[in-house]
Amino acid sequence: MAERMVKANGIDICTEDFGDPGDTPILLVMGASAQMILWEEGFIAGLVEGGRYVIRFDNRDTGQTTSFDLEQETYGLADMANDAVGVLDAYGLASAHLVGASMGGMISQQVAIDHPGRIRSMTSIMSTPSGGEIARAIFMGETPDLPPPDQKVIDVNMKYTLEPPLSRSDRVRSRIEMFEALAGSRVPFDVGRFTAIFEREYDRAANWPAMNNHGLALMDEENRSTKLRNISTPTIVIHGTEDPILPYPHGEATVEAIEGARMVTLDQVGHELPEPIWPQVWEAILAHTAE
Repeated sequence: MAERMVKANGIDICTEDFGDPGDTPILLVMGASAQMILWEEGFIAGLVEGGRYVIRFDNRDTGQTTSFDLEQETYGLADMANDAVGVLDAYGLASAHLVGASMGGMISQQVAIDHPGRIRSMTSIMSTPSGGEIARAIFMGETPDLPPPDQKVIDVNMKYTLEPPLSRSDRVRSRIEMFEALAGSRVPFDVGRFTAIFEREYDRAANWPAMNNHGLALMDEENRSTKLRNISTPTIVIHGTEDPILPYPHGEATVEAIEGARMVTLDQVGHELPEPIWPQVWEAILAHTAE
């Protein structure tokens, strides 16, 4: 287990693998603004113990992966899907099971649309087919077809968009405030756990502010529901009933759009993967990726 920089899709991508390369491969795809370390080692351990070879990576504009100046070069989910496929190429994998959280679920959906031969199955966690509409709801005040984010989530996003934090402590605090706003009622929000994660996130970020490019990258995205109706990728959708940024109907819309998809419901869980629910998530992913 060691971080490894790979060249893929014309950029440098920071990756890390866990387990036996001979086991069934899973590629973990993280969400907007978040580094790969949000896929916590303890969570990954449960998948490895279940006989899976797991790879995680920093999306572009996070962690150690190449960052962009959007005034010079824009990108969208199709580019990020190509990044994910490039990671598979770098590891010599013709295909893998993709597990994506939030925007990572959207990227995984795009891989299924654009590169169906590279994805064995998809696990779409707390995600949606309409990320562009939600980005526009947060930053432009548009009314999406599916339920919009809670006002508390919009407020904290706008707070730090208008007044970006500059110091290490303020940047860590901003992340804690955001993730606390995303939590559900089932598990008390663990400030200590997230402080440690976000301090590590700050310390390994090559370009901290670049994480905010993800929201801008989503702004022009169209609803993928029609295209998802044409895919045949075996899919499960994992979604919390108290998700405040992508409410539960977003998960239901994903299931409805993909033939044969089924829902795994996390009661009283928000936009999060708290440790007490890991066994339920492990069970669902391991069963879904059994070959």
